[in-house]
Amino acid sequence: MSLPRPRDVHAIVFDYGNTLIEFGQRQIDHCGAALRSAFQDRFGDFDIDRFDALRAQGRLAPYRNGYRENDLRTVTRDLANELFGSRLLDAQIDDLVAIRRAAFVGCIEAEPSTHRVLELLGSRYRLGLLSNYPCGRSIRASLEATGLERHFAAVVVSGDVGFVKPHPLTFETILERLRVPAEHTAFVGDNWLADVQGSKRAGMTCVHMRRWTPPEPFEPQPGDFEPDYVVRRLAELLELFDPDPPPGS
Repeated sequence: MSLPRPRDVHAIVFDYGNTLIEFGQRQIDHCGAALRSAFQDRFGDFDIDRFDALRAQGRLAPYRNGYRENDLRTVTRDLANELFGSRLLDAQIDDLVAIRRAAFVGCIEAEPSTHRVLELLGSRYRLGLLSNYPCGRSIRASLEATGLERHFAAVVVSGDVGFVKPHPLTFETILERLRVPAEHTAFVGDNWLADVQGSKRAGMTCVHMRRWTPPEPFEPQPGDFEPDYVVRRLAELLELFDPDPPPGS
């Protein structure tokens, strides 16, 4: 199978975590440690194992309730209620959410080569970002901190849409904002369910990024779509979507 010729692909949409940047167990642990410390400072000791279990359940909850995304304020409040048995004031929730946002932004790094690949691809294609995360503000702050925001014509976050990938609304939203139809759009992502199945169901060309292991354990199921391509380095996209083809090609 060959990639559609460049004239047939007008836009490329990227997932964020474990596609453009690493977001695995190390980053999850970093964010968990910041929240755990904040809880201990404000409310005292608690069951750390239960804290970790509830956070893990929360990350997978959207995939078990019709792909409805979590709300960061709500899950923070509910987590505190489960651990301490008391409701938080709005100001306390705001404080904890700010800590979570800062921890997320602080653990994200973008490699210089990522900027170079996006610059080259952006010279020929409209680029978009479609990310699953319950807080759009956190993703945008991270994109600003890493400098990645300048590469994208549109950014869509599940926390703003209300649903996570693979829900079709997420893909419809990014396509609408890019003003490019699905058949002329490629999607690059790591998550088998959210990214591969979601983009293929939406009618997009799918490139499965396999550099990092996603924290969500979704395995292929009978009848699943296969990705059109598999890559293990972002730079491989330059071979697939040559942004500067030789004259006459």
